[in-house]
Amino acid sequence: MTNQKKSKIIELSEEFTVPVETLYQAWTEAEHLKKWWNPMSDSLEAVTNELNEGGVVSYEFKSGEYHVKGNYEEVKPNEKLVYTWNWEFKGDIPAESYKLTINFETTENGSILHVRQEELEDDDIINSHQDAWKKALESLKSHLEGSDKNTNDSVKSDEGMSDRSGGYNELPEQAKVGGG
Repeated sequence: MTNQKKSKIIELSEEFTVPVETLYQAWTEAEHLKKWWNPMSDSLEAVTNELNEGGVVSYEFKSGEYHVKGNYEEVKPNEKLVYTWNWEFKGDIPAESYKLTINFETTENGSILHVRQEELEDDDIINSHQDAWKKALESLKSHLEGSDKNTNDSVKSDEGMSDRSGGYNELPEQAKVGGG
């Protein structure tokens, strides 16, 4: 039922002019992720993506102030990923837990990425996460469709994301989560 505390959902889609295989690589491979995904102006330092059911997803950041961990529930290469998405912070900031479903769709002109984030608590969190996802998808698009458009092995980005994004749009000390 939808009466549970964490029942709200974000759904976004973005079209790309690259093949679905390239899009999937950019979403799952460390060398790509490090170029386009920089939540809270932080850089990825280490990425683990065990792309199998039960496999670990783990993102460690240079600041060391937080990390993302989860497990894959469903993995269909170049089609669909379903996984838990747990933000854990240093200090007294409560952890945040979500579920992501990422669908990769082939189109006549490239591909579409569909993002679904579940288990959000309230409208303020939905708005900040929705804004963050929009910025993250713009950064991914820039990474994939920059000057080396439609190439699998030489995808580049001139700049990473300098704003807070990627499913979380506040500084850790500003987090509006938990029971407080």
